[in-house]
Amino acid sequence: MLSFSTIIMAIGLGIAYAAAPGAVNTEAIRRGVTWGARSTLLVETGSLIGDSLWAILALTGVTLLTRCLAIQIVLGIAGGCFLLRLAWLALSEVFIRQHTSQGNTSTTRGNFATGVVFGLANPVGLAFWSGLGSSVAASGMAGWQFAGFFVGFFLGAVLWCIGISALIRWGRHWIHPALFRWINALCGLALGYFGVRVLWITAQDWLEHHV
Repeated sequence: MLSFSTIIMAIGLGIAYAAAPGAVNTEAIRRGVTWGARSTLLVETGSLIGDSLWAILALTGVTLLTRCLAIQIVLGIAGGCFLLRLAWLALSEVFIRQHTSQGNTSTTRGNFATGVVFGLANPVGLAFWSGLGSSVAASGMAGWQFAGFFVGFFLGAVLWCIGISALIRWGRHWIHPALFRWINALCGLALGYFGVRVLWITAQDWLEHHV
């Protein structure tokens, strides 16, 4: 059986991982402010589904596959380009399209799928799950204890998803319409930074192995 302190640690680690500043939270906040808390929840939940694949690999010991340079390069390029595309969409809402605070069916589609892609194509997630899986295994956990730790971790991440969605739902009423454009612009610039950073790290990894 897992100790109470270990369960709390797992939940806290899940909250910290999900709450870390990055592309997922940036896009979730941008969509939530623009289209509502439901969009935030779908993006965050989708990212957890994508992350769960790497968690399963960590549990089964298949994370050795993630050390393959070719896989890292492909995921890095895909993730970087995906982030740059989101950055362009966010900035185009500010400078090209007429901004509206009311969401509609066509503009709110793809929130969940966007989150899933974030989780699958995040190179940081690969390193995190590989390191966490090895650390937990080294601590002596096995079987149900090992699985219970990851359940606690995802419970913490789910709590963050619900919490940030509730915060968006409450805070959105206090945001003046003029701020929507600024939020989209700032989020677009942040997403662009994350995209360029992912591509730069990917290029560095490739150069280190070929120079």
